[in-house]
Amino acid sequence: MNDWNERIYQYAVVDIGANSVRMNIYDIDTVDGSFSVSASARSMLGLAAYVKDGALTPDGCGKLFAVLREFLARANSVPCDGFAAFATASLRGLSNSEKICLSIKEKLGIDIEVISGETEAGYDLAAIRYRFPEADKGVLIDMGGGSTEIVAFDGETVRAAASLPIGCVMLMKRFTGCTKRDPFPKKENIARIREYVKTTLSSRPELQNLGGNAFLIGGTARAAAKLHSALTNGKPIADGYTFSLSELQKTADAAFRDARKGGKLLRSTVPDRITTVLPGLCAYLVIAEYMGLSAFTLSGAGVREGYLLEFIRKTFPRKSQGF
Repeated sequence: MNDWNERIYQYAVVDIGANSVRMNIYDIDTVDGSFSVSASARSMLGLAAYVKDGALTPDGCGKLFAVLREFLARANSVPCDGFAAFATASLRGLSNSEKICLSIKEKLGIDIEVISGETEAGYDLAAIRYRFPEADKGVLIDMGGGSTEIVAFDGETVRAAASLPIGCVMLMKRFTGCTKRDPFPKKENIARIREYVKTTLSSRPELQNLGGNAFLIGGTARAAAKLHSALTNGKPIADGYTFSLSELQKTADAAFRDARKGGKLLRSTVPDRITTVLPGLCAYLVIAEYMGLSAFTLSGAGVREGYLLEFIRKTFPRKSQGF
């Protein structure tokens, strides 16, 4: 434990997603279990783009190794008391995921936990309950690069839960063929995305017409909020930022119009998600329509915080009480 304060435990958590790889370093108070982010790092690696025939390519493996090596060096320079890494849809289901994890363990000493969609959704829900304790009822939607986790909750009861093969990178790759040079999907691409998402949702009737407010988690959610802010109030994007379904629809409409005119707004507001934000917005609208959602709240807490809360619960005697 760090000499400067024996009460503080510094813990690095790395989330390997299909679109980005993120690391947060948390300062955990070992007495009361509270925590805060002391440092963070991000790489828009886009691992989903390196998947071929159900396996991560050697080039993709090399890029992942380089990012993890850099993150480990940053954590060691703090120095952190602990280091953990987990993967979601980025490695879940790949034919060579076990081989990749073994190789990284041998070369870097990092144990990567590949978590299931159900586990990911559970971590998301723990984070929402922690961050918004007053929210006794609602829906959470965590759209990543390769999958979307949805949980409808009422108090301590989970009304419905699903991990769906709907991700902003996956949709972009499968239906648009967009590149950084030609980043915007055509009208027919968006129509195909809508049909795919509608068909995927139709297999989960328990999600239909649940209604209410949705807590949005992930990079696509932040991008949607940034675009809404740029088009309306100009407010900074923060935890708890809210907008209605009609505002989301207007934001998406404006973004699609902007794309047809060259994408000035998109390029200046969400440059790191230029190829994936429109597929993501399209998917959000279809999900909202199917579920009967009316309003949205941006959550800064998600799967990493849920993972951390589980670590705190197991390691320290008391849970945290707030950010």
